Amino acid sequence: MTLYIIGVGPGDPELITLKGIEKIKSAEVITGWGSVIERFSEYVKGKKVIPLNYKEEAKLLNEVMNLAKDKEVAFLNHGDPAVSDYQLLDKLKKLAKEYGVSLEIIPGVSSIIRALQIVERDLTQVIVVTLHVRGEIEYSKLKDLIKTGRDLLIIPEPYPDGVKKIALQFEKEDPTLTIMEKLTYPDEKIWKFKCSEIIKGDIKFGDLTIVYVPSVY
Repeated sequence: MTLYIIGVGPGDPELITLKGIEKIKSAEVITGWGSVIERFSEYVKGKKVIPLNYKEEAKLLNEVMNLAKDKEVAFLNHGDPAVSDYQLLDKLKKLAKEYGVSLEIIPGVSSIIRALQIVERDLTQVIVVTLHVRGEIEYSKLKDLIKTGRDLLIIPEPYPDGVKKIALQFEKEDPTLTIMEKLTYPDEKIWKFKCSEIIKGDIKFGDLTIVYVPSVY
């Protein structure tokens, strides 16, 4: 059978595609991170639901794949799976091959689109960088990217000091950063801070954040 990896959009449940809704409705098993599944609770009633968590991720993904051998399974993925989840996608691809399960990705709307609207830029004017990865990150490369003349849209590490680590790279120039949190959610927030304010104030942000760094200070 098939595991459908469905991009469900950035926060507002109305931004999921019609195809995404259809696949959720037809699936026998629903999986994904709990906070994402909750946004579509009306469609998962009566289905087997397997919420993921980081501690038991490996065990739960194997359970999901075992079910997907003879059932349709929908994996609800925040935003669009291709934007900032390649490590998870790699795991799922390897497991799908191991279990003999077909894999299909249903694209979704990314929060990057909303961020571009807010800062009034398009993809010809920015470089999108995701730091939402495991392993060591070379933050110094951000300075090289800004020298290309394009602005940066950065998805920080999903930790309270993720934005501060970015601000530290531009401490000398001290540009004003636009910080966008929980885009398209009812409690969407947008701030503007100098790098020095973020560093000295030790301001913390949530894990659903995008940072805009202008190329011209």
